[in-house]
Amino acid sequence: MFLEHPHPGQGGRHRRTFTYGLSKRTRPEDFDLYMSLKPRDALAFDINDLRRILKEDGLYTKENRRKIKEYIDYYKEYKHNGINIFGKPK
Repeated sequence: MFLEHPHPGQGGRHRRTFTYGLSKRTRPEDFDLYMSLKPRDALAFDINDLRRILKEDGLYTKENRRKIKEYIDYYKEYKHNGINIFGKPK
């Protein structure tokens, strides 16, 4: 997921995401925690992070909520090798 860089400005919203610059070398404990998440949980984590940033910037609007819902709905139907990796566990 990528958030736009406001112009003019420095850093942008993408740099404020939890996973920006996340690596085993830079933040090993955070990296291990994030990488241990199941795909569905990682998606939920990233969506909540996105909502947090949009709310902080006063941009969590009806239109943005609709777009986020479209994003979620896309992944509900996404299949990799015929497996719905983002589906609810049974």
